[in-house]
Amino acid sequence: MNYNYLKKIFLIIIISTLSIATFGQKCKDFHKKGDCRQYTANGFDYYGQSRSAFVEIKKMATFKAVFYGNRDYKVVLCTDYGYYPIHYVIKNADTKEILYDNLEDDYTESVGFTIEKTQNLVFEINVLAEDIEPKDGIDLRVCVGVNIYWRKVPKLGF
Repeated sequence: MNYNYLKKIFLIIIISTLSIATFGQKCKDFHKKGDCRQYTANGFDYYGQSRSAFVEIKKMATFKAVFYGNRDYKVVLCTDYGYYPIHYVIKNADTKEILYDNLEDDYTESVGFTIEKTQNLVFEINVLAEDIEPKDGIDLRVCVGVNIYWRKVPKLGF
């Protein structure tokens, strides 16, 4: 076999591997930086179940998290500039009851709510990317961040 031929194949494999690894790093901790908006209201803390992931545009992806009772939550979703809007639905994972659909609020990226009893919630996320016309397979994938903030429900009244 030709030595130069093997050398070219090896080089192609190395470049392919490095480009895939670099592409994956772009999304790591995306929810903590970049185009993601941080919620800094008094008394709210960052929730460790916040995540980022690559998703395919116009295809539903799911994200599950435990939300503890007697807490207020603020959830902020984000993606790369130009890939908005993001459509998401929040459901109770056990009962399948829809708790919120941002379609009703013109695809707002954030929502606040109170959880009285601990629940497993599932987010059904669909990046609509209305202004994107994909040229190849890479244009079909985008990073989405889900930031979650919480605080204990404040005591009100006398």
